[in-house]
Amino acid sequence: MRRAIAALLALLVLAGCTSTAAPTRDPGKVILPAKQVSVPGRLYTTKRRSLYLFSGTRLTRLLSGVQVEDPAVTPDGSQIAYAQLQGQGSQIVVAGATGLNAQSITPASAPEGSLWAFKPSLSSDGQHVAYLSDRGKRPSNPQDLQPNDLGLWTYDVATKQSRRLVAPVPYTGGDSDPVYRPSIVDQLVFTTYLYGGQPFLPVARLTWMSTRTGSRIYLSPDGARNFEPALSPDGRFLAFIHATGTTDDLYVMPLAATYLRESQPYPSDSAVLLQSGMVAQPVWSPDGTAIAFLRLVNGSFDLFILPVNTAGPVHAGGPVQEITHSSFLDADSRLAWAP
Repeated sequence: MRRAIAALLALLVLAGCTSTAAPTRDPGKVILPAKQVSVPGRLYTTKRRSLYLFSGTRLTRLLSGVQVEDPAVTPDGSQIAYAQLQGQGSQIVVAGATGLNAQSITPASAPEGSLWAFKPSLSSDGQHVAYLSDRGKRPSNPQDLQPNDLGLWTYDVATKQSRRLVAPVPYTGGDSDPVYRPSIVDQLVFTTYLYGGQPFLPVARLTWMSTRTGSRIYLSPDGARNFEPALSPDGRFLAFIHATGTTDDLYVMPLAATYLRESQPYPSDSAVLLQSGMVAQPVWSPDGTAIAFLRLVNGSFDLFILPVNTAGPVHAGGPVQEITHSSFLDADSRLAWAP
């Protein structure tokens, strides 16, 4: 799959170019630091496509034998969704908090062939699941290659039907990172991948969408790379990754209640830098007082938690805390955090 291959290549390049220390060797398991940090609630991550749960100082492996990517949870933590990888395709699965009573909500194949589905996001009422899929792609073969980009879809739990919300820009890999706004079931934020700027280059733009009207508004400028949006539990703030030439930094910006038109300066122009380095997959704690993320250290992506204060100007509420050490977690797979 084009997007997955590109992500892996990017990670390999970053691991080789941003660390002066020799990369450590993957230990084949999740390693906790000597000084353990108690994780509030339930924090999900993946390593080698296995699902792990942090709670307090306990670490539990879930869904043995299942290949998992992109866990997501409802705000109350009663349901989990994830992409289940199977050979040359994947499906979105919804289950109970520990993975029991799992049910696939997307097809494994269609007349156009095997299908990929990734990055589910559950609405706060649990009645809709946004996700990415290459469903509807045109037949392709070595003599007649066609784009295989991921579009943005939503699944209705009541009707058990999916519909496409956004068709991707061809040959970009497709859109990514959909996330429902808490308590507002008809608003989404996601990443639009396209070509823009001068000269014409690949860009990533944060995009707000009303699923009720279909309106889409860019929250970040053309010519930049801003991606992996994560909404605070109260829906007032958006964490995201801003890519420079050498780093992927963590920023937070405020969100308006709604958007009617594209404005300049863009909302992302008021964002505050919280963590520099090679950062990926931010997610807010259920109480909105911290952000967990993956960060590249000595060749390994590991899990960290940063306390965040949003009373007044947004700022770090304390030093960053190391949750894993040299564990080589999956940096292309989302984190999820439940009460």
